Amino acid sequence: MSNVGTPALARLAELRGELGRIRPDATTVLTAYAVLLYVVPSDRRIAPLGGAGSLASLLATAALLWWGWHQINVATPVLRPRIQWVRVGAFTFFGACVASYAVSALTPLTAADASVADLGLVRVAALVGILLVANDGITTEERLLLLTRRLCWLGAAYAGLGIVQFFTGTSFVDTIQIPGLTASVDAGINARNGFPRPVSTALHPLEYSVVLTMILPLSLAMAIHDKQRPAIPRWSPVVLITMASALSVTRSALLATAAVFLVLLPSWPRAARRAMIAAAACGSLALYLVVPGMASTILAMFTEHDTSVTSRTDSYGTALSFISISPLFGRGFGTFTPAYRIVDNQYLLSTIEIGVVGLASLLALVLAAMIIPLKRRRSWNTQPMRGLGPALFASMLAGGMILAFFDAFAFSQACGTLFMIMGLCGCYCNIPSTGFETTEER
Repeated sequence: MSNVGTPALARLAELRGELGRIRPDATTVLTAYAVLLYVVPSDRRIAPLGGAGSLASLLATAALLWWGWHQINVATPVLRPRIQWVRVGAFTFFGACVASYAVSALTPLTAADASVADLGLVRVAALVGILLVANDGITTEERLLLLTRRLCWLGAAYAGLGIVQFFTGTSFVDTIQIPGLTASVDAGINARNGFPRPVSTALHPLEYSVVLTMILPLSLAMAIHDKQRPAIPRWSPVVLITMASALSVTRSALLATAAVFLVLLPSWPRAARRAMIAAAACGSLALYLVVPGMASTILAMFTEHDTSVTSRTDSYGTALSFISISPLFGRGFGTFTPAYRIVDNQYLLSTIEIGVVGLASLLALVLAAMIIPLKRRRSWNTQPMRGLGPALFASMLAGGMILAFFDAFAFSQACGTLFMIMGLCGCYCNIPSTGFETTEER
């Protein structure tokens, strides 16, 4: 009897040893963050914690602490480029936000605005934490590609819910009850020219658009270049995300999607270019036939007068009056609430809140994350890593474009996606490969 039990006990001990060797790494943490960011409705949070009470934000804050602990306690030298531009940009942006917070402490703000300033600094720290974990924590191309594939599938599920919302006119999100979390707003589907404007689990159609257009380039790169996987798993995210973008009834999403395809088209093989052009033509025809009136609605969005454009331009005078009070460092991140005015332009809003210095640091961070993947791709001789460089560039281009159309940092999914992709841009440039000059850094 003991002889029968011995193999079972040995196998149990072996399994225990294998489980003991499993350690969550940056890819694991970022996957969990993305799941919480996109699956949990954006309006659900722990009520006493206010704007910092979303599960994704709490995990991001913990990720920052984890990153700091790792920097202090792990002394193993790693191969890194001499200057990590995304990391430098992140620290510069955070420093500008801290300086703005210090200025706000010396400024006579209302009690509500002062409280928002405290919360704003916590939110920025959490976002920078996610960026740093992605930038420094992913050390191999296998883990980067695994996270990219997971983001593509999460984006596909996110887009799929939006498509269902479009055709049914029902949110479905309001039926989700999560113990311990409360809804901050009433979930619902608005309409534009008679068509529902889906939001998936986001708070606003533009936030939904940011997520779609920033994940779309990654899904295209994986579909075209990751040929070791079957075709259906590779192309399903592309089909769903592109379809959701076309049905979003959002001008910004359509412009960003068009920019993504135009930027990526030259980087694809000739056969892929022809196939994508043919697919785009067939998809446009199918949209015209399946959704009557959609083509004229899209055309009207670009040809007819739009009150949202007038609202944005009318905000310039109000914005300049606030900027003139503290032009260098602003009044504090997050303190210009919608109670003052909705400016629908994150760059303008950042100038009000963190000043010209903060705006310059934000632009530098976005541009650094946008440019370095293009330069870095030349050192990769294999796919899909080589094709991922232009995809990251296109993703940042789409995100940077949409920042000019709404207050993105007020929406957790939009800013969370942006900072996570910026971290992936830095990670892409940090992973060593043949022909890439590196140096040891402690």
